[in-house]
Amino acid sequence: METYTEFLNRINAFEKPQLCLGNDRFTANPSLTNKVAADNTFKNFYGDTVVFALDDRAKTKLARYADALHKTVPQCFCQALKDDTFHVTLHDLSNSAALSDIAEELFYNELGVAKLGQELKRYADAKIVLKSKYVFNMVNTSIVFGLYPSDENSHKTLTSLYSVFDSIKKLSYPLTPHITLAYYNVNGFDTDAARALESAVNGINSNDGFQLTLNVKDLRYQKFTSMNDYVDIIDLAR
Repeated sequence: METYTEFLNRINAFEKPQLCLGNDRFTANPSLTNKVAADNTFKNFYGDTVVFALDDRAKTKLARYADALHKTVPQCFCQALKDDTFHVTLHDLSNSAALSDIAEELFYNELGVAKLGQELKRYADAKIVLKSKYVFNMVNTSIVFGLYPSDENSHKTLTSLYSVFDSIKKLSYPLTPHITLAYYNVNGFDTDAARALESAVNGINSNDGFQLTLNVKDLRYQKFTSMNDYVDIIDLAR
C-alpha cells in the first residue's frame, strides 16, 4: 500500500486546479460505450461495489455542482445522474455489460462481503476525514470531484478498509477517492464546448470546497444495473 506522502504525490500529478482538455475535438474513452448509448442515455450495465453513502446535505451540494455543469455545457454530457447516486467508492468489485458474464462472481462477492462483519467491527470507532481537492477529468469517461484524506490517520484507515475488500477481489490499481458528477457525451464534443467546460470547472475549483467525515457505518455493499441505478444489498454497519 502507498504511504500518505506517496498517495498525495500521485494524485497531485493529475488533480490540478485548471482543467485542460487539449486543443482537438474531445473524444470520450471508448469504454464509455459500455455504459452509455449513442443517444446519451444510460445502458444496462451490471455489477457490484462497496461505497460510502453520503448524507443529504452532501448530496445537495454535489447536485448543485452537477446541475451547474449540465446547464452551462449540456452538449458535453450524457444523461444526468440522479442525486441519490452520489457516493464515494471504497472498492470496485465486478462489472459487465452482460449480466450473464458476472452472475457467478456477483453471487460469491455477496457471500464474501457478508462474512466481513466481524472484521469491520475493528474500525467501528475510526473516522475518515476527506477533503475535496479539484474537479478533474477521469480518464475521458467522466467529470469527478477528487478527494483526499486530511491526515495520515484517515489515510491509514481508508487504505486498511480498502485492503479488507481486496480479499474479495484484488484490484490492479490504487484507490483514488472521488465522487462522479457527470459522464461525458459518448459522442464527444467540439473545442468550443471543451473551452466552456474548462471555464465552468475552473470556476468550481476556485471555490473553497468541502469536507466529509465518514465511518464504517456509512459503508454499503451495492449492486447496480446502470450508472443511474444502485441498490443497497448489505448495510455493512450491521
